[in-house]
Amino acid sequence: LEFNPENVQTWMKFAELETLLGDADRARGIYELAIGQPRLDMPEILWKAYIDFEVEQEETDRARELYKRLLHRTQHVKVWLSYAQFELQLEHEDRIAEARHVYEEANK
Repeated sequence: LEFNPENVQTWMKFAELETLLGDADRARGIYELAIGQPRLDMPEILWKAYIDFEVEQEETDRARELYKRLLHRTQHVKVWLSYAQFELQLEHEDRIAEARHVYEEANK
């Protein structure tokens, strides 16, 4: 990482290692350092891995916040679609309304 901090795969492997070692907080810290890099070769893959990590940790509120942070950086349609799908897959009674809200925000 010191030699090539733009390499997303290295950041992801480092965070994955910490996850396998059972240290979710350290993995989260690595992801935060990674997304804070000024230049990344494939930032969309890193953000998706971080969101997937939070979903696997059953931290849906953190995953939702990551989607919102990402949408402040980009308004790409694939991010909006992924966010709406995320809301739809959650197990709560307002999931359809939440997904609809995401679509409505995307159309503004």
